[in-house]
Amino acid sequence: MALLAGCGGGAAETTNDADPVTESTSEQIDTQGSGDSADSSDATRVCEALTAVDPDTVFAGLTFGEPEPSSYQVRCKLPVTNAEYGALHAAFEPGALNHDALKRDHSDNAEMYREVTGLGDEAFILNDTQLQVREGQDAWTVALEAFVASSGPSLPSPEAIEAGLTEIARSLLDE
Repeated sequence: MALLAGCGGGAAETTNDADPVTESTSEQIDTQGSGDSADSSDATRVCEALTAVDPDTVFAGLTFGEPEPSSYQVRCKLPVTNAEYGALHAAFEPGALNHDALKRDHSDNAEMYREVTGLGDEAFILNDTQLQVREGQDAWTVALEAFVASSGPSLPSPEAIEAGLTEIARSLLDE
């Protein structure tokens, strides 16, 4: 079994069936933001930007279902349909509080944190799977997570994941 997750800690890929991930990217993204209800049309626009770049092509080997906009945050999720579990997420974060906290907590860990140049005002990637982009006072999170059985599809390389997340982030910034 292979794990690919931007969980803010540990290795990005593992091949053992030990303890489950305790806090996945989706849980982090679900709890981001101010807690205020989001206009569903904003979440729909995030879904449109998320799918403007074909994720089935960008993340070759994985296939994605229909976009699922959030009804309470400016967030969208595309489930991975050919994995045990997985999703491609995009979320808008007004005020960039989570962005700043993630940078503060992980920037000293070269194994999981890497700055990305030429994207927004500031960008970094965690665990090769979670891209954080600050633009002005706000931020975007774009993340891919997937749990794939050994008989399932092969996971894209970390370089391909970063390239795909970057392409999607550019689409979101253009929105």
